[in-house]
Amino acid sequence: MSFRTPTEIPNQTPPDRGRLLDSLQKQMLERVLPALDRALGKVDDFIFDRSQQGDEEFGLMALRELRRQRGQIARRYEEVVQAGFRNLRSASEWFPVDGRSSDLSLLSEQELEEQLAVEQLGDALVRLHGPGVEMASKRIAHVAGREDLQAQDNPLAPAFLAAALRTALAQSELEAGVRIVVFKFFERELGAVLGAAYERANTLMIAAGVLPELRATVKVSQQVPGPAGAQAQDPHAPVAPHGQVQLPAQVSAVDQAMFGNLLGLLQGWRTAMGGNQADADGGQGQPGATQAPVTKLGSSELMSILSLMQQDMPNAPLPPREHGGNHRTLAEQLRQEVAQNARKLGVAGDNLHLDGLDEDAVDLVALLFDVLLDGPQFDANIRRKIGRMLVPYVKVAVKDRRMFLLKEHPARRLLNTVAEACEGNHGDAPQEQALLNRVDYTIDRLVAEFNEDVAIFETLEQELRSYMAQHRKRFELAEKRATEAQRGRERLDLARSAVAAELMQHRGERELPLVMEEFIGRHVSHHLTQVMLRDGHGSLRHEQAIQAVDRLLLAFDYAEVRSPIEELPALPRGQFELILSSSGCTGDAAQLAIDSLQDALVRLCSGERAADNPNHMPEQVILPEPKAVEPEPQLEVVAGNDHLDFEGAMLDRMRKLQVGSWLQLATSADRVEPAKVSWISPISSRLLLVNRRGIRVLVASAEELAAMAKLGKVSLREGDSVFDNAMHQVADRLKSAATQL
Repeated sequence: MSFRTPTEIPNQTPPDRGRLLDSLQKQMLERVLPALDRALGKVDDFIFDRSQQGDEEFGLMALRELRRQRGQIARRYEEVVQAGFRNLRSASEWFPVDGRSSDLSLLSEQELEEQLAVEQLGDALVRLHGPGVEMASKRIAHVAGREDLQAQDNPLAPAFLAAALRTALAQSELEAGVRIVVFKFFERELGAVLGAAYERANTLMIAAGVLPELRATVKVSQQVPGPAGAQAQDPHAPVAPHGQVQLPAQVSAVDQAMFGNLLGLLQGWRTAMGGNQADADGGQGQPGATQAPVTKLGSSELMSILSLMQQDMPNAPLPPREHGGNHRTLAEQLRQEVAQNARKLGVAGDNLHLDGLDEDAVDLVALLFDVLLDGPQFDANIRRKIGRMLVPYVKVAVKDRRMFLLKEHPARRLLNTVAEACEGNHGDAPQEQALLNRVDYTIDRLVAEFNEDVAIFETLEQELRSYMAQHRKRFELAEKRATEAQRGRERLDLARSAVAAELMQHRGERELPLVMEEFIGRHVSHHLTQVMLRDGHGSLRHEQAIQAVDRLLLAFDYAEVRSPIEELPALPRGQFELILSSSGCTGDAAQLAIDSLQDALVRLCSGERAADNPNHMPEQVILPEPKAVEPEPQLEVVAGNDHLDFEGAMLDRMRKLQVGSWLQLATSADRVEPAKVSWISPISSRLLLVNRRGIRVLVASAEELAAMAKLGKVSLREGDSVFDNAMHQVADRLKSAATQL
């Protein structure tokens, strides 16, 4: 992924520390408190099972005390975390977050066990989420204006979260053994959700411009398998694909910064739009506004709704797009579809809210498909095909946000492969129509078979790519032929220019008879061009031909001053025959042509002016140039860059294009197709552009492409693939929309 980083965005305002800390506190509590509640619930089950077995330490009295204190423990834990964030906001007053005494008295055995449990809990979470902990800690220290923030003072640190549990348990009357069990279950539950919490915290701070280029220096340790179903219970945890799909668990800090920039733009866009959903990062909506009761959809409920929508996809591939002033984005239409299908599943309420991460996933995928379906690069039939993939891709984004970060994600590769098969493919030839039918088959299987297992994307992408291999070989052959033909044209043009300049240098200002003009301009020029292409300049045949021309010009000089005929230099008839034969003039025709040259010299010697000589070279057939196999280009750019209008920055980008780079080329008023730089001439520096089928569509210089870009006929692709390019356009749209509102 290669989105522009926050440091590249102009006029970026510094982060509001208070608002940012509020958002960090909110998203942390949204994950930690449910984890604590699940841990206490599992401790309840554990104690009940042990009491049934007659265990005296974990009996019914301990169970009764836990149930009585459960709500208070959660409230005290929340208060401790809130106090930790308050300490970062205020430097003048300090709120204690650890209920332990600060004297140096020896710890009791019970206190020592609890202290060890706290340390083990913190160490285990650091080993599990080391890179995320490190980057979040450095960034929040930067937000708080401190060079170093100790773990016990950092409300995002595992050590603080573990100590907060000890403080929350301090006022309870739970037995020491029960407390140790609480720590153990909390370790398992917190370990399952903390990765998503750190990912979101880093994203929020990156979006606010806090150390966007920061990289982790520690590596994640081998994760210890958690309890069965741990991920299923945490809707925020990213789900790894099943099957044989292997993806890296960690994403580089640079990619996180770029993705955080995109999420920051998304949040700014929502704020500017005044959306009907509360800000996922802590916004509270308009003060005093009356809102309907909020129904919050969890990830599992959202996935059920999307699965219901996916089943209806064959009959209703995409909500109808609205045109004119009432045009709504695909994100808005998708939200409406989610609400309608939620009612089918019995979800009550008219004010449905999504979790912050789920909301990001839904909106980003909708905006991604908005870009793909709005542009002119696909016709209506292709847009319908791609539109049917919307719901499966929303489900993937909800389950695994790495789709936006990893270029090798199977869902991302499948979309790129489908786009490659469809771009520029209008089904005109039988092979092209067969490829479109294969795309239909692939999308049908995706809609029918995708059940949250990302492995289906890997399977379908490999099958479609294998099917395209035979087409790709044909396209590569056509591209190779186009390149070789263009290379031949360039060499031919260069040779002709060099020959014309050399002949002009040798003949000088002489006014030759018409027959000599034709001989030198047609036959000698053609012969020298062929010699230069085959043997090169300065070769033996080249020198012999030039010497023959010089002998003819010398004879003309003698004749022009009316020298006696017997004093004229003899013409090199043998060399002239070789020159004429390269143009197809042989035998009697060649002898007649040489006699015509000799006759012109005789006439000059007799006092006739060169302009009055009516003789011509005899009619003959010049061998035609070999024609290229591919059709003539659809677009032609005329040489001459003196009067072209272009922007300097765009010219610099055009000059940096390399072989394999892709552009968007407007082939007509309502059609845009991808064009690849297939070859860059070392002679003229012009670029050969071919379409997906390898057919030449344009040959132009960097200056000409820059001028076409200013006219809107050429645009650069920001990414290496359709997915990357679309995400860049999403970022541009978000910035543009936020600026205009």
